Amino acid sequence: MKDNKPGFLRKLLRYTLLLLNVGSVVWIALCALAAVKSPLEVSHLALVTLTTPFAIIANVLFVFIWLFTSKKIRSLLSLIALVVCYKLIFVVFGFHFGKNDMAKANDRLRVVTWNVHGMGIFKVPRDKAFEKDILTYLKELDADIMCLPEYSVPKTDSMKPYGRKIMENGNYPEYRFHYDNTLGTTIFLGTAVFTRHQFFNYKAHQLAEYTFLLQGDVALPGGDTMRTFYVHLSTFGLSDDEKAYIEYVKKNSSALTNSLGLTRSFIWKFNYAFAKRAEETDKAAAIIAQSPYPVMICGDFNDLPGSYTYTKLRGNLNDAFADKGKFLGRTYSQILPTLRIDHLFYDPAVLKIVGFDCPHTELSDHRPVIANFEIIRKAGS
Repeated sequence: MKDNKPGFLRKLLRYTLLLLNVGSVVWIALCALAAVKSPLEVSHLALVTLTTPFAIIANVLFVFIWLFTSKKIRSLLSLIALVVCYKLIFVVFGFHFGKNDMAKANDRLRVVTWNVHGMGIFKVPRDKAFEKDILTYLKELDADIMCLPEYSVPKTDSMKPYGRKIMENGNYPEYRFHYDNTLGTTIFLGTAVFTRHQFFNYKAHQLAEYTFLLQGDVALPGGDTMRTFYVHLSTFGLSDDEKAYIEYVKKNSSALTNSLGLTRSFIWKFNYAFAKRAEETDKAAAIIAQSPYPVMICGDFNDLPGSYTYTKLRGNLNDAFADKGKFLGRTYSQILPTLRIDHLFYDPAVLKIVGFDCPHTELSDHRPVIANFEIIRKAGS
């Protein structure tokens, strides 16, 4: 008689796969926990949010791997984990491949948030052609409301060198700027807001020493008022050299073992940044919750979908990417293709998204987030 029992190597492979599968389930469970647990309460947990897309992909792979074995029942391990964590999947990945309507109309509102990386201020010597290109690009975006984190102005006059030109080029009667940092002794860096709609009740709420939440009410056609918020939360604090090192390690993985000290430095910086953003997020969420009007929030959050920052600030609002985006929706062009750190949240009671785009551009290290909305008018208006 033939011995139908699997051989030792086959058993070893199956049990190794099972162990890895259990690990992947724990992995995605930790990612789900990190999405709702403040980094101020549990240290180091937030680090797993950097890996959430990979945890999801790993569990999807295990479902299919087990389906091609005699132990098909084991596919339920990851399948159940994916079902339980389904909300995480739909904030990380976009599955919308249908109609994407970016056309302008009188009853529509186009909103753009784009970290403009200083508007070319970091280029030495000054590149006038670049500055002209970025002004042309802003005009072509044709936004009705435009949020520009990391916008630069001279300390003596916030209308220079670009404010007046952007207002003229885009027909923006309303412009606000608030600094959050300095570059040398003559330049302010901060967040600028340009809008074609009446903008009132403007405030700048301080969340931390270098972080502000800008607030302004927008009068929408049809009679509704929408309270809008614009923010640029604390960064991971990586220097250009450290970013270059990460790019080098991506191509030369052996370098990682030779730089454990630098790796520990990254982990410390990341944990500090996660905790700092959690403090800023809690303050911002408390301010936003007091709004008597429907809300829109946008800007550079410096945190990923599935992070505590993302979950807390989004609350019950819709995410423009989750509603109309596709794939991963990368907004930061360096380090990893999973870095969607610029977000746009809105209240579906006043806005209906019809189009979304996040095009690549060499004019900044971030990509613009563009959302096209239909304005939902009040009954009888």
